[in-house]
Amino acid sequence: MSLLDRRAISERLDTESFGRTMYVFSEVGSTNEAANELASNGAPHGTVVIADSQTRGRGRMGRKWLSPPGCNLYISVILRPALPARDAPFITFVASIALHEAATGAGVKASIKWPNDLLAGVKKAAGVLTEMEVEGEKAKYMVVGIGVNLNMTDKMLAAELGEVASEATSFLVASGREVDREAFAASLINQLEKRYTEFMSAGKGPIIQQWTKRCGLIGRQVEVCEGDSVTRGVAEGINEAGHLLLRKTGGEVEEIVTGDVAIV
Repeated sequence: MSLLDRRAISERLDTESFGRTMYVFSEVGSTNEAANELASNGAPHGTVVIADSQTRGRGRMGRKWLSPPGCNLYISVILRPALPARDAPFITFVASIALHEAATGAGVKASIKWPNDLLAGVKKAAGVLTEMEVEGEKAKYMVVGIGVNLNMTDKMLAAELGEVASEATSFLVASGREVDREAFAASLINQLEKRYTEFMSAGKGPIIQQWTKRCGLIGRQVEVCEGDSVTRGVAEGINEAGHLLLRKTGGEVEEIVTGDVAIV
């Protein structure tokens, strides 16, 4: 039986479609895996999958996302947008904005880090993983997965993450307050539908503006590592392809398509 209360989440929703079909599990391989299977079998737009723990949680570039029970939130949402596949990366930015708003509502001072992380202070507290099934040049369906370190203590972070614990935090550690997981899940689902609806009606412009306002990299000197390649410059924002714009020492602006970003 799940340690998360489905009814307590549902009662807090003010959505039209997001979360109106909801699956809550005590444990799954990953919520994205479960959501992808449901989506391939016709699950409706807005279906939500939540788990108390994951055995195969993953982040960007196939990295493992440690998912202990009883303390965090692991959630995926199925989307069926009428959207060209080339615009699909913006769904990650939509989700990042929703995540930032939910974090702020929980009393956490947070910022977004390109392309898919949420920082509390200077440490990672949450991440977004968006996956897509393509049909022709359009997205047949998308799955947006979000993992949030809500109530892990410093001791738990050290035990679970080992040597990378110094780069991670939780909302509890950052704010000094425990987070109600059901209330936070509902807040996040509400924000996801709100921001998704805005994006589908108003397009990329407002999303770029809102994301930039919440991004902690803007105007900062950063370095981007991709394999053995390191690029340095001042982060200026994102363009209409979702690429990070770096102004280098000579004044030229370089588009960063992928890589790991750090403030220097």
